[in-house]
Amino acid sequence: MRTAAALRDAGRDALALWRLRTTVGALALGIAAFAPLAASDARAADLAGGLYLAAAAVGLALAAGVAGLPCLAQGAFVAVGAVVSAHLLAHGTPTVLAALAGGTAGVLAGGTVGIAFVRLPPAGFAAATWIVSWLVALALQSLPWLLGGAQGIVVAGGPTPSQQYELALALTALSMLAYTALARAPIGLALAAAREREAAARALGVRTARLRVTVIAAGGGIAGVSGALAVQLAGVGDPASYGPFLSFKLLVVVLVGGGLAAFGAPVGVLVLGALSLAADALGTLEHVAASRAHELLAAIMLLGVVSLGWEGIVRPARRERLGGDSALPQRPETAPLTAVDVGKSFGELAAATDVSLEVEPGRITALVGPNGSGKTTLLRLLAGTLVADTGRIDRAEGGVARTLQSTAVFPSLTPVEHLLVASAARRRRSGFLRSLLATPLARAEEGAFVAEARHVLGQFGLATQADVPAGALPVSDQRLLMLAAAYATGASILLVDEPTAGASTGEARRVIAQLLRLRDQGLGLLVVEHNLGVVRNLADRIIVLDAGRVVADGPPDEVAANERVRAAYLGRQTL
Repeated sequence: MRTAAALRDAGRDALALWRLRTTVGALALGIAAFAPLAASDARAADLAGGLYLAAAAVGLALAAGVAGLPCLAQGAFVAVGAVVSAHLLAHGTPTVLAALAGGTAGVLAGGTVGIAFVRLPPAGFAAATWIVSWLVALALQSLPWLLGGAQGIVVAGGPTPSQQYELALALTALSMLAYTALARAPIGLALAAAREREAAARALGVRTARLRVTVIAAGGGIAGVSGALAVQLAGVGDPASYGPFLSFKLLVVVLVGGGLAAFGAPVGVLVLGALSLAADALGTLEHVAASRAHELLAAIMLLGVVSLGWEGIVRPARRERLGGDSALPQRPETAPLTAVDVGKSFGELAAATDVSLEVEPGRITALVGPNGSGKTTLLRLLAGTLVADTGRIDRAEGGVARTLQSTAVFPSLTPVEHLLVASAARRRRSGFLRSLLATPLARAEEGAFVAEARHVLGQFGLATQADVPAGALPVSDQRLLMLAAAYATGASILLVDEPTAGASTGEARRVIAQLLRLRDQGLGLLVVEHNLGVVRNLADRIIVLDAGRVVADGPPDEVAANERVRAAYLGRQTL
């Protein structure tokens, strides 16, 4: 009965999310399945080769599109899968087992590259993975035992060209479904957030390096399966087929078609196929080898894409999130945040010296002081993004969340998706495999957290903008969205850095009212603020920093009466 109910729910959700492009895609796949009936074996083999290229490009789109990593080693992952499969097939291993082995090898290769280079900036990552493609190509040419040297490895038998075409179509379709599932899942949203503003994503608890390694490995697995099946289609494992240009071509396909949509890579392959006809004609006219003409046109396409800021032929569809009927997830219990004699230095500069404080549930503590006094450094220490040199920090069991000093929303994500990114660490049934397979437990949990996100947005006055890209919101609403996202992490302590900086009087009032509501709900807040009028209306307690040291700590009236504080830090201002 539970299985039947899960299937009904899945069907209902699929119908609710069905769009015109879904219909077009389903019809295209259905029609494509019958292509071998009207094609010769040679044409079916050509089509199958194009589909294997499309599947590998979809795998690359996970890294280049969803995660924003320009991976130039995807062709190397195809080669790894082809090498493993060729050796197994030459010894009589069944096609399916050889393909699975190739996919596993691709996962391992992708994971290794990800672990090695994922912390590099995008330009460095592109350069490093491009070198990997060259190393793999040189190894295949220089070490005959890998792929038979110049003669290659002969792979006889196997499926017919028509059967290969159906396998290739199935692999491409499954790759697109996997892309869609992962892009919509918590892992995809977290990667999209990190792609747009990495520091803000980390502040919400996104483990960017681990997630990026995961999608590079997943893309490598798809490439490995593509290479494993394509080598049997070709009938020979030829090192010349896996040169660095393959990785280059796959990246061009993704950028031209669109890396943020599942249909982007297949459309890019179609465009590249059409241009290959032009390349053949160009090669004939200019007496240039066809392969060189293909490389020339691919390079021109890449140059145009980069210089014009092209986002791809297929743009991402407007996303909607369906809430469930289950109870809202429970928030953790609140607990204090305590720092004892904390110190931090950067070379000769002491940014924090023997700082002790406690942020209590149900209270707002304001942290004030002149510029350069160490306020932001202290927030980073308390949040755990910096490690203290001395002292001890006991973080709240419910966790600590921090907002950044500048307004740092994720422009292409909706407010609902912001809160889903923030709440990802609280989930228990939304791991990689469950998200990929969209299991009933994962879908039920997704519905519960979507419902919670909409409920929280209502509390913050953002319910009507829940499905609008955050980049289109007014700055005042973006400020509230940052607070809502920090609240959605489930943290019991919020570290808020200059929430009213640059705000108008009306905007500041909205933010102050929301901070007071959070306090009344039992959260502890540590607020860095320069506007002393805001501090007076907000704080239950004030801590004054100077040169990394606490020089005053107490209720607002007590701190306001401190002559040293008034003379040195407040001047003519009053609390």
